[in-house]
This record gives sequence, C-alpha cells and structure tokens, in this order.
Amino acid sequence: MRPPHLALLVFTLSLLLGACSESARRGSVGESCTSSADCGRGLGCVAQVCSERSDAGSSQAPINAAAGMSCATRRDCTSGLVCVSNVCQTMSLGQSEVASRFSGRGESCRAKNDCAPPLACVSESCQMVNIALGHTSKSCHRVECATKEDCCAGFVPNAKCDVYKENCDTDPIFCNTYRSLCECAKDCVEELCVDEPPGCKSAAECTSEQTPFCLDGKCRACDVDASCPGADSRCVMGQCIAACSFDEQCPLLQRCQDGVCTETGCMTQRECAFLTKNSLAICRAGKCQVPCEVDTDCEGDGKMGLGFEVCEQGQCVFVGCESDAECRALLEIESDDGLARALCR
Repeated sequence: MRPPHLALLVFTLSLLLGACSESARRGSVGESCTSSADCGRGLGCVAQVCSERSDAGSSQAPINAAAGMSCATRRDCTSGLVCVSNVCQTMSLGQSEVASRFSGRGESCRAKNDCAPPLACVSESCQMVNIALGHTSKSCHRVECATKEDCCAGFVPNAKCDVYKENCDTDPIFCNTYRSLCECAKDCVEELCVDEPPGCKSAAECTSEQTPFCLDGKCRACDVDASCPGADSRCVMGQCIAACSFDEQCPLLQRCQDGVCTETGCMTQRECAFLTKNSLAICRAGKCQVPCEVDTDCEGDGKMGLGFEVCEQGQCVFVGCESDAECRALLEIESDDGLARALCR
C-alpha cells in the first residue's frame, strides 16, 4: 500500500503539471498569438497580442475572434467574418458564402485544408494553383504584311516628285530629299512593317552628318572601322561602337568576341542564380529561368495579363489559343482594317 505522504505528493505534482500544461497551451495578457485560440480563457488575439476581451466576464468566452482581431484562417473569426491579412473583417461582395468555415481566395491560411477547394495555401494566402483555361499548342500572331508592297500600300508620294527626281539625277546631293519624299521607306520583316532609312546608291547621296556613308544601299554612320571616331571604335552593321578587350567591358550575358560585345546568353546555372538573385534559377538554351511548379508561379510579361501562362515541365509557356477571335482580343486588334490581322496558328 502506497504511504499517505507519497500519495499526497503525487496528487500535488499532477496539479502543478496540469497548470503548467494549461499555461504553455494558452497565452497570457501581452503574449504573442496568431489567433484567439492561442490565448487563455477570457482573452482575445488583437494585433497578434493576447488582450482582455470585452466579453471576458462571461463564464465561457468564445474562442472565435471579432472584427479587427487577429486571425490565421477564417475559422478563427466569428461566423460572418473573413480573415484577410491576418485580421478578421466584414465579408465583401463576391467572397465565398458566409456559412463556409474555409478561407476563400485571397484570405489568410496556414495549410491547404484551411482553404476552400480547389484553392491551395500559397505564402499564407489561399490562391488558385492551376488556371482554368485549357492549354493548346497554337500561339497568337500579329500579321501586318507578307511583302514590302503590303507595307507601302498606303504610301502617297509627294506631288513634286518629278522635280525632285530631276534634281537627283542632276546632283546626288538632292537624292536624299527625293528618296525621303518619293520612295516608301518601309520593309516587311517577320510579317511586321518596319521603318527603313532612306536608300542610296553612293555616299554623295547621304547628306546627313549622322549617316554620311552608303552601306548596302542605306545611309549609315560608318562603312569601315576607320570611319569611326577614336582608335578603339569599331564599325558594326553601319554603327560605331566602342571596342572591347575583355568580357567585363560588356553588359551581362555578353562576351567580348573579336573586339565586339556579342550576345551569348548564360553559360552556367550559378551565373543565373546570381543574376536573378534566386538560387533555383537554371540556364536553359542560353536564357536564365526560374523553374515553376504550379501555374500561379507564372506571372507573364505584363502585356497579356494574369492567367495566360501555364507551368509545363517546369517552364512557363503561353496557354495557347483556339481561334483568331481570341487573338484579336488578346492583341487588342479591334477589326481587320487591312493594317494588321490576328491569327491563331
């Protein structure tokens, strides 16, 4: 039989341990919290601190937080409120039904099962992880031309072109005026119309101080390295650029090749990690990319809006199109006015 003093000691220790357990489980006034459930009886979590509640005098204080109190998920809040940015708030129009105890899109969460299906908890916020649009292999294209003639269809020569042509034939110095006003200076490049500098047949026709040389039928800033100012300048495609001696003189992802900074892209994974400030970045086909896991990791380029890229094999790709009408809306081409068309192909 257990001695009476030993039984009394065991009973006293059990009371003390129970009190310690309750103290560790519930916070006291002034202690940190994420929801009212973290605080002791009669307390509520306000601004992430356990504080006295207005209803603390009741024999059974509710755990659910009132408007303005801290929360981690919707179920921490009183029925009819939602948890947004870890604060219980009045439900706004468009949020999920009042009766639901699951957090809706944009509400706070700690785990996936805090969110209403099919949402997931991403960075402590309930979000869609996969977009609803189906993925196709087709892309949207803006088509303006097939040939140079398509770009020049609306060009109207100057009324005095006969005079300008006669002047050009007499003295090449007048040819720049003739070609600028009487010849279409557009070309079709990859189905898009682009502006071209005025044509020329000799340097005598290039009267501008900025482009005094005739190179490949166009007035350019230079034709050889010697025509560029400075001993270290190089003539590249009619433009004078500073020559380089080593890679560090070139922009990022470029290398110095034969005295010219040349786009080469990334070479290693580490280079991309440091360039993007993201250790998960990889070098793929000369471009730095941060692999995606779900569709919401893809933010797009800001031109198409959200939800138009999907995560496919760790890479963000355009969701694709099914019709020309979809591309017209995406590319904001109101109608086929002859200047541009939107094609899904």
